Amino acid sequence: MKEKKIVFDLDGVLLDSEADLDWLDRAISKALKEIGAPVDRVNIEKLYPGELRDFGELVQDFPAPPEEVWRIRDKYYIAEKLRMMDEGKLKPFPDVEELYRLQNDFHLGIISNSPGVVVDRFVEDYRLEDLFRAWIGRGSELSDLKKIKPATHFSRVIREEMGQGQYIYVGDRESDEEFAENSGMEFIYLTRDGKGFDNLADLVSYLL
Repeated sequence: MKEKKIVFDLDGVLLDSEADLDWLDRAISKALKEIGAPVDRVNIEKLYPGELRDFGELVQDFPAPPEEVWRIRDKYYIAEKLRMMDEGKLKPFPDVEELYRLQNDFHLGIISNSPGVVVDRFVEDYRLEDLFRAWIGRGSELSDLKKIKPATHFSRVIREEMGQGQYIYVGDRESDEEFAENSGMEFIYLTRDGKGFDNLADLVSYLL
């Protein structure tokens, strides 16, 4: 059993889904139309992934209860993201293959605030089951938002699947760093924009 585990965030670290957010704006615009709320920049950004922890408060003025707003928002978010992945418009960064160099020394995993179905699709479509020992995404109920990073729920789940040992979390946001600190994990920034590591090849070389 390998004692050292490295766990990666998905979006912006392994999956190139944030360079162009037209797909996200398109999904949220469809959701707002069904909800009956104005389709404007303020409302679109209220439903962005980075705002999920305050979801109930942000949508209190919408013409539907938070549970219904969330159901509709998540439906369009998942459908559009999976469609973009199926069409090859959202795909892994080319350097994900570098992670195979770590297999002899580490067990690898994924923890993401993206829906579990998206994380599953990423691993399965790109045949990465032999690379990652475990992968975790969020559920689709409104109550599941209490479990997303930086809450520590995912860290407990990943330890049940990967075992005890030294954990490193690789992410691209301050909330990822907060999650790692809350979970007793070492944290490494990989932002691809100059803060911390900007590619997986350099990160792998550093870890080895």
